[in-house]
Amino acid sequence: MKKNLRWYDKDKYLSAFMTLLQGLSDEIQSKVAVDILLYIPKIIEKDFAKFIKIVADHNPRQYQRWYDHNPNLHTLVESIRKLSYEEREKLLDAISDIVIKHTNQDPFKFGK
Repeated sequence: MKKNLRWYDKDKYLSAFMTLLQGLSDEIQSKVAVDILLYIPKIIEKDFAKFIKIVADHNPRQYQRWYDHNPNLHTLVESIRKLSYEEREKLLDAISDIVIKHTNQDPFKFGK
């Protein structure tokens, strides 16, 4: 069993999504990130403008994670991290649909 799991690795769906996302081209990563960011206001239970300001206050240049080098991706990952468990659950179907639209791959297929 892994120690020190990243926050998204604690959820098999988010972990699968992040693994797939990491392997995509920068262009497709950006398209997926923007489409998901546009969907988040439909499920969020708080003031979205305030939420985005909190997320935007993070400076990705301070970090060395693979997704910090793409501003759209950084904003997406930080946005998902800030969602409640219930909000993340509501977002999963949209994530799947958006990834399939851009890649023809289902990030949640788990070897079926």
